[in-house]
Amino acid sequence: MELTDTQKLCQQLVRIPSITPEDRGCQELIKAELQPAGFTCLTLEESGTTNLLALHGRGAPFLLFLGHTDVVPTGDPKTWQHDPFGAEIYEMDGKSCLYGRGSADMKGGDAAMIIALRDYVRAHPRHIGTLGLLVTSNEEGDAKGGVPFVVEYLKDHQLIPDYCIIAEPSCEQHFGDEIKNGRRGDLNATLIIKGVQGHVAQPEFCDNAAHKAALFIRTMLEHPIDEGSEFFPPTSFQVSNLRCGTGADNVVPGECYLRCNWRYNDLQSKESIEAHVVELLRQLKFEYELSFQVEGLPFITKEGRLLEVVASAVEQICGRAPSFGTKGGTSDGRFIAPLGTQTLEFGPLSSSIHQVDEHVALEDLQKLKEIYALSIERLLSFD
Repeated sequence: MELTDTQKLCQQLVRIPSITPEDRGCQELIKAELQPAGFTCLTLEESGTTNLLALHGRGAPFLLFLGHTDVVPTGDPKTWQHDPFGAEIYEMDGKSCLYGRGSADMKGGDAAMIIALRDYVRAHPRHIGTLGLLVTSNEEGDAKGGVPFVVEYLKDHQLIPDYCIIAEPSCEQHFGDEIKNGRRGDLNATLIIKGVQGHVAQPEFCDNAAHKAALFIRTMLEHPIDEGSEFFPPTSFQVSNLRCGTGADNVVPGECYLRCNWRYNDLQSKESIEAHVVELLRQLKFEYELSFQVEGLPFITKEGRLLEVVASAVEQICGRAPSFGTKGGTSDGRFIAPLGTQTLEFGPLSSSIHQVDEHVALEDLQKLKEIYALSIERLLSFD
């Protein structure tokens, strides 16, 4: 099978085991595609994270493509049908697919936007405006030294994008069915519920912290903070970690540790969610310790040239008009949107991301490159 440039580059990238926050040479591979086309490539390193900022042209409009070269761990490779970093081609779901960790999230999207950028600049070396690519090696991790660090560089150098397209997997059932035009905020909390340790055979002298934690979780689930907003689903509450006990079967735990997460919509803030939780804990009359950490703010692109252009390109290439949505995880778009940049995500199917046997359809990769190419052409023809 003869692969296209996009498919070949995806295969090369997937074969690099760039577990977050390591890049392992992915960005050098990207530079090798873009520098000969005339892009100025700058490597920005911070806190063990490697970032690549590639720019071509000058002035407005400034269209930035955003991606990441890091991937999540594979888990036990024996649970995979094939080598997770082999990037081989197999028939999956009735289609020829490129198989491996990061193929869908998001080295396939990386490859499509890189080749689209390269080909456009080769054909239009004197285009209006600025084209840019930003990729980081720490998106799947804590983002330390990643896009937030580069955003400060962009501010300092007055390089504020007008538009940002993120190649994250966005489609749900069929390629081209959805564009993410926003994402919920991400809030974590550490909660330690206090009880009284004692012997399991003497409950009258104990106050079981695990039982209290169960009651807290039930109360949170029975009292949701909202029912959603115009563009967002309801704010969700999840317990991501819970531990307690001494390891002995005959000891009632005196403390229970919970790590909680809220993916919250534009009706909420850290302060409103904290007030909600504290009020429920007050009603339960629990003794506790509580701290919150904001991981990302919600963002939404409600309208504008970017949505119009990308939706039109998707419809032209895929033969279907995409819907707009905001559900799912967050992305580095949460750091770009506050600049006032119209921001969206459009990429491959998300059904296999972070899973064993992750894969992306070869035909989807090529269509994705074509959609990006059309979007570049139309956005840079409009000033």
